[in-house]
This record gives sequence, C-alpha cells and structure tokens, in this order.
Amino acid sequence: MLKKGREPANLFKTMSGIWWILITGAPWNQLPAYFGKWNSVYRFFSRWTKRGLFKELLERMVRRYNRDRYKVIDATHIKVHQDACHFAQSPEQQGFGKTKGGRNSKLSAVTNSQGKLLNLKLVPGNQADIKSAVEVLGNVRNKIVIGDKGYDSDELRNHIFDNGGTVAIPPKKSRTRFVLYSECFGRMRYVVENYFCRIKRYRRIDTRYDRRADNYLSFVFLASSMDWLK
Repeated sequence: MLKKGREPANLFKTMSGIWWILITGAPWNQLPAYFGKWNSVYRFFSRWTKRGLFKELLERMVRRYNRDRYKVIDATHIKVHQDACHFAQSPEQQGFGKTKGGRNSKLSAVTNSQGKLLNLKLVPGNQADIKSAVEVLGNVRNKIVIGDKGYDSDELRNHIFDNGGTVAIPPKKSRTRFVLYSECFGRMRYVVENYFCRIKRYRRIDTRYDRRADNYLSFVFLASSMDWLK
C-alpha cells in the first residue's frame, strides 16, 4: 500500500508547476523557483502518478460529462527523446518500440463524437494499431465504433457485434467478404485526429521525455482532463 505522504504547502503552486512542465517540456530541474523546489514538485507528481490520481481525474470527467453513443478510435506516434531511452525494464513494458524513425511510442486512444478522450493506452511505436483496439475500446454495448481501415478485421468486428455494439469501419481493398459501411460515419473520424493535435500542443506530450510510461501517461491524462472542460 502506498504511503499517503505529506500534503503540499501550496497545492495551487504545486499543480501550476506540474502544468508548467507539461506545457514547456522542460527538465524538472529547470522548474522556476516560484513553484517551489523542483524535486519536491516532482515527488508529488510521482506519488500522485503511482496512486493513479491523474487517471482517476480523467475517469471522473468521463463519468460526469459523457452521454455519447460514439466511440472513435485511432492511434498516433510519439517521438521518444534520447533522455527517455535509459530504462531498466524491457522496452515493451514501458511502451518503447523501434521504427524507421528511431525509438517511438504510440498512443492508442478512443474519443467520443466531440473529440473528448474516453480511454487510451501507451504501446510500442512498432505495434499494429488493431492489437490494442479491444482493450482501449472497453465496453461497446449500444455504442457505434468508428475507425479507419487499419481496424478492419473480422475478429474486431465480431467482438463488437457480440458485445452489443455497431461497427462503422471501412473495408480494406483486399477484403473479399462484403461488409456494410456508411460514409456518413467515416466523416466523424477527424474528431480523434483533432484530439491528438490539441494535446500535442503540450511539449511534454508531443515528445516523450519520461522514461516511465506511467509518468508520461499522467501528463496525457492531465491535459485530456482539462480538454474536457473547454
């Protein structure tokens, strides 16, 4: 069980310091003194990450505000900075993968029809998008699942249908069996791409500087939670 630890002397300044790191992408030891000692702010961030506080913040936003029938799924590559490449565990456990562009991670995300994040997972950059689709989609009962051709597979389609959902994924050119698809749903795919564009305005997300996957995801959860309030 994690120790609760002491409370920050000034919660507003501590959270503002975390937000400053999120926006600028700067190393923790460059945090301006106004926000407090950088190592204290980092310890609070790390402790809250281990407790799952930032993830819970997003989950509360979803429970409170989401009344949407749609789940739009896609993935985006995250360039990994060399400072993040010193890891003790296996690269796959921390979401690292080698691609033609070097070391990469990938965010597999699901949003609603307004482009607000519902769920995501950090995976290696060389992993196929569809491999994490079932886990990221979660409960699809009475939901319309929208994705691009990268998610066209009989296995995923059957999973969605068997669990009470509707599939709106275009067929690949190589598909031999006919599947029903309406272009009006396909036009909605841009919302998840817009979500990626919004959160990548934060430099700590656009480039991965964090060795630990949970620390990086905490920044994504925090930015996504604030995105719900806009």
